[in-house]
Amino acid sequence: MTKFRKHTVIPQLIHPKIDGEVMFPFGPPIYRTEIDHGILDRLIEEGTKQRNNKDLDFRDKLAGNMKTGTSILFPSEQGKNQLRQDADKAIVTKVFEFFEVLQSAHGPDWKNIYTMMNNKALKLEHLWINFQEKGDYNPSHDHSGAFSFVIFGDIDEKIFTENTPKTNSQYAGQLVFHYGEKITGLQQTQLNVKPYKGLMYVFPATLQHYVPPFFTDFTRISISGNYLLESNVR
Repeated sequence: MTKFRKHTVIPQLIHPKIDGEVMFPFGPPIYRTEIDHGILDRLIEEGTKQRNNKDLDFRDKLAGNMKTGTSILFPSEQGKNQLRQDADKAIVTKVFEFFEVLQSAHGPDWKNIYTMMNNKALKLEHLWINFQEKGDYNPSHDHSGAFSFVIFGDIDEKIFTENTPKTNSQYAGQLVFHYGEKITGLQQTQLNVKPYKGLMYVFPATLQHYVPPFFTDFTRISISGNYLLESNVR
């Protein structure tokens, strides 16, 4: 299970054989889990090597304002990129765990993701790594595709508190999901996440989210991507 399961008060679904949790913090479900550090470290190592590769600079395709940091694409190379293939296998396993927890909770007659995926397959559209530095930020945005994910590298918790300005919305360096209009104090419209290494979220691609800036010297690394629902071609 993730470190957060015992401390989460919002509704969550669990499965006896799966480590992650499907959460319902507002409307759309979000899957919180952890990924193996082996594949994560390989992605970070390769991304770090390619950080200054201008041909792989992906910033102009993303919402992020990375003035000091950057975002680097892991190219598919016509399906010949072995690291990307290995990452796809590890990540899509987590996506299907998401579906399995929902199926387990709602029963076989629920018209869930399996029905939507009839005669279709999940295809990894893009996979990229973000190097966020002091002052960089991601404004509120969504993604293309059907499902998206984010995985976190090493995080120094000082980014959440060090040199932060006085404010009543202290979310420096966190990931913030938000959905809907707040019409009552009994309602929650956002989920704030203080990430740690290996933490992973899978969520509907159109769910709005953002990352505020932090104000201390550190490189906050995250890996993100989108999955398309693609008709099977035989």
